[in-house]
Amino acid sequence: MLTGCNNKITNVPTIKSIAASPDTIAAGDTALIQILVNAANPEDLVYYYTVDGGSISGIGDTVSWKAPDKPGSYLVRVLVADNEGNQVNDSIRLVVLKNDSVALLTGIAAFPEGNDTLDLANSTVRLFTSKENWINHIAFAQVKTEGFGPIVSFRLPNAPRGTFYLDIWKDTDFGNTWNHGDYYGWLGRGDINAPDPQPFTITAGTTKDIQVQMWVAPKQ
Repeated sequence: MLTGCNNKITNVPTIKSIAASPDTIAAGDTALIQILVNAANPEDLVYYYTVDGGSISGIGDTVSWKAPDKPGSYLVRVLVADNEGNQVNDSIRLVVLKNDSVALLTGIAAFPEGNDTLDLANSTVRLFTSKENWINHIAFAQVKTEGFGPIVSFRLPNAPRGTFYLDIWKDTDFGNTWNHGDYYGWLGRGDINAPDPQPFTITAGTTKDIQVQMWVAPKQ
């Protein structure tokens, strides 16, 4: 990070997050990369991207990354500069799989009848590689739901083959923690007081379609 040589305090930009959707894709496919930056004058920021494989399309805080044809792990770096010469940088790693190793995951998330006023728009569908990762909120991949109201759909392209756990969460108060009033569902057994997610398998070259019942989180 570069700052001026005098003692004047400047509002240097800071990168809050860098995210890829999805972060695991098939060779030759495209992922969306989004950068969230805190800056006094965000309209003055310039974004510079470098990659060790694949190619970047677009400018600014949201760009597309086209994966190379060779499977592997690739790094996308971004440097953000303002018009005062301040700079900040960050990076994200994406995984590229062979085309015959991926599948399509689709589904529906819905409240039971009688909850017509509840809105599941912009809920987050999360995929986990183990129950331990589900307990610790370490998602392997995630995607936002599509639509609005008590019934919404979701689509996770390029879902890798294997065994996974899945849940769906809407942070209704934007508190970044699961609490009373949030909307939550999972693929498996149990109820909102004792969720018990069950593993399911995604097979290469197929479409896996699932349905998830949603609940309103009670007071703890």
